[in-house]
Order: sequence, then structure tokens, then C-alpha cells
Amino acid sequence: MRDVRRAPVRLNVALALLSVGFAGLGWLAWQSRAEELAVAADRQAAIQTAATHAINLLSLDHRTLDSTLDRILATSTGEARAGYETTLRQATLANKSQQTGVLRGTGLTSFTGTTAQALVVADAVIDWADRDDPAEERFTRWRMTLVKESGKWLVAKAELVR
Repeated sequence: MRDVRRAPVRLNVALALLSVGFAGLGWLAWQSRAEELAVAADRQAAIQTAATHAINLLSLDHRTLDSTLDRILATSTGEARAGYETTLRQATLANKSQQTGVLRGTGLTSFTGTTAQALVVADAVIDWADRDDPAEERFTRWRMTLVKESGKWLVAKAELVR
């Protein structure tokens, strides 16, 4: 009789261990899915930053340059930021240009979680306030290097690609 009473206890212990095991596996699966979603959101944020940066670069107007430059600088860092603060301002004001940009496509070529490479395709129509020349359409392709600083994606380098 002694063995008969131990059998339900052993069965209960075995069932409890199985339940804990399945709960652990469920938690690991949930954790893995949460990490996948976080990486996907991070990738999307990097792509969005590259796209926003490109549109801001191509949507310049000499009459509202300060606000546009603020938006460009907000999405840039390092080498890219240093170049925009002087050369972009000088060129836009000297030419009295007005540009309207249109994004055609963006995509990541590499992604590590803290750095990313993006390709951006965008077009712009450029007009000059003091010229009689017709508006000019330009097709722009960039390779952008992005870095994650303080939880925010920023463009560190933007190279024109031909």
C-alpha cells in the first residue's frame, strides 16, 4: 500500500515539473518574439531617419533656411552635421534656390543595432529666385551611414552615389 500512495505524489511532482518547463519555454518564446519586434522597430526607425534626412536636404528654400537647417541638423551627427552647418547655408543663400524633394525609396544594406547603412533614392525640383532659367529636376541617390546615439538614429555620413 505504501507504493500506491507514493505514485500519485510522484505523478503530481512530474506534472508540476512539466508545467514549469512548458511555462519556461513559453516565456523564452515570448522573450524572443519581443526582441524580434524591438529589432524590427529599430530597423524601421533607422530607415525613417534616412528618409526624413533626405527629404529635408532636398526641400530647401532660401527664405526659410533656418528652420530647414534645424530639421537637417536634428537628424545628423559627426561629419555630416559639420558639413551642413556652413556649406549648405552658404550655397542655398548664394544661389537663392528653392527645392522641393520627393522620396522615391529607402532601404537598409546593413544593420547591427548601433550602426546602419541605408540607400536612399529621391528627386528634387530646383528653382532659382533671381534667374530666368527654367526649374531643373535632379535625381539623387545617397548611401547614408547612420549611428544610434542616446537611443536616436542619426545620419553620420551622406555620400552621393552615381
